[in-house]
Amino acid sequence: MIAASALLAALVVPAPVLAQDHTEEDAARVADMLRDPVLQQSVAQGMAAASEALLDVPLAPLARAVAEAAGDDPRDINPNLTLRHVSPDAETVPSEIHDKLPRAMDAVAGMAGGVSAMIPALREMAARMQDAVDQAGIR
Repeated sequence: MIAASALLAALVVPAPVLAQDHTEEDAARVADMLRDPVLQQSVAQGMAAASEALLDVPLAPLARAVAEAAGDDPRDINPNLTLRHVSPDAETVPSEIHDKLPRAMDAVAGMAGGVSAMIPALREMAARMQDAVDQAGIR
């Protein structure tokens, strides 16, 4: 779920936004955006569709290369090999993503809200640290 949350943040929050100096309002906007049920459903449907497609990616070429490197006969590999064939339990992944991603987005929104509340304290701490460094004559 942590990996899904990180992926979600990468997909929903553009990299230039992450590189900027943020304010409490920025964090609150991100939190509001992540809590939007329309966005949550859209992202959940897109990620579920993408994971469904990944289940059918042909694995035979890679499996043949691995077999050959291991000294096995690559012709023994099923030419129709996919992740769906290798791991039948993976069949539930798209529906789990669709069901759980909105909750994960709510959790990330809560973290963004927490960051928003911490920004003034973090700025104050940074200023005190800078003052201490300046007073100590550290460069």
